[in-house]
Amino acid sequence: MNPWKTATAVALLGAACAGAPPVPPERLAGVESEIRAAQEIGADNVPQAKLHLQNARDQLQAAQKVKDSPEEAGRKLDNAKAEAELANALTREQVAKNEAQQAKARLAATQQGKPTGGAQ
Repeated sequence: MNPWKTATAVALLGAACAGAPPVPPERLAGVESEIRAAQEIGADNVPQAKLHLQNARDQLQAAQKVKDSPEEAGRKLDNAKAEAELANALTREQVAKNEAQQAKARLAATQQGKPTGGAQ
């Protein structure tokens, strides 16, 4: 094969690859969705969850800045998704604890209104 043709083919192939995004848009959308879900349930109001949510945002931003390494961008997206999922889980846990405490307080208030001496 002619060396000029080979060089041209390599250059065209390189240009085509350079224009491709490092990660598929649907992966980005999935991570963004997980971050939004954590925000919507109140992760910013739970200290530990807030930390992981910020880590997720940072990792997502870092992944979006990667231009030449799909593997690195993919790792950053995986980290972002894991951080967002953890923020989500920690928030749900805190919400459940709060609801349990409120139910316990209602039960205690109800029991105080009942006469003592009966079976409880």
